[in-house]
Amino acid sequence: MIEANQPILSVQNLSFSFEKDKSILKNLSFTIEKGSFTLITGPNGSGKSLLLRCLKGLLQPTTGTIHLFDEDLTHKAKQRMQAIGLVFQDAETQIVGQTVEKDIRFGMENISLSDQEQEVRLQEVLTLLDLHKMRDQRPRTLSGGEKRRLAIAGVLVMNPKLLVLDEPFANLDYRSVVSVLSTLLRLQQEGHTIILVSHEVEKTLAHADHVLLLDDGLLVQSGTATDVYPHLKGHGIYLPSSLAIKDLSWLKP
Repeated sequence: MIEANQPILSVQNLSFSFEKDKSILKNLSFTIEKGSFTLITGPNGSGKSLLLRCLKGLLQPTTGTIHLFDEDLTHKAKQRMQAIGLVFQDAETQIVGQTVEKDIRFGMENISLSDQEQEVRLQEVLTLLDLHKMRDQRPRTLSGGEKRRLAIAGVLVMNPKLLVLDEPFANLDYRSVVSVLSTLLRLQQEGHTIILVSHEVEKTLAHADHVLLLDDGLLVQSGTATDVYPHLKGHGIYLPSSLAIKDLSWLKP
């Protein structure tokens, strides 16, 4: 059993290319600890979303290894698909049910879980993500933040080992951003391991245990928020100019 503060994910020398001799991701190596909140940031086109798809199993790395729980899953995309839950930037693409409940049940029905197990998991995520009152609503009537929470619920109910989110604050208003961020922090407190890709670091930097900064497919910095902060501007990442390097408390909701 992997304890907190022990690696749950280990990536070594990962590269990816669509064309021979033209790598987009270049020799990336990092580890993710169980129960941690990791922010992956970088300018547009730096390879952040591609990295998530390689981890998930939607794309196969050209070179390198991916270990989960000390097991080499580099060439086991199906197992990576099961172990890693990915919430896409456009949450609506993951919502297929006619009601909130039906959408959450969709994945569980596809793997033929018993009705009893479905109900247990359904109640857990409805409570955890504060979706009880919306159980019978049509997803199209939900706000942007509520749709994002529903997409997260549909992933969580499948019991992934890692929860990975691609630009979860895209196109959300302030209230929805606060709702989604609060949800993610609550999930971490419940013991979930979270990887979040975002170029909007002002929303997440203060909460990240670990920050990876990508640029042009390279991992250019890795460490705590305080470690990585001084290097963000040089790689095109916006932060308010008044922010003191050692004072990230203003980012707390």
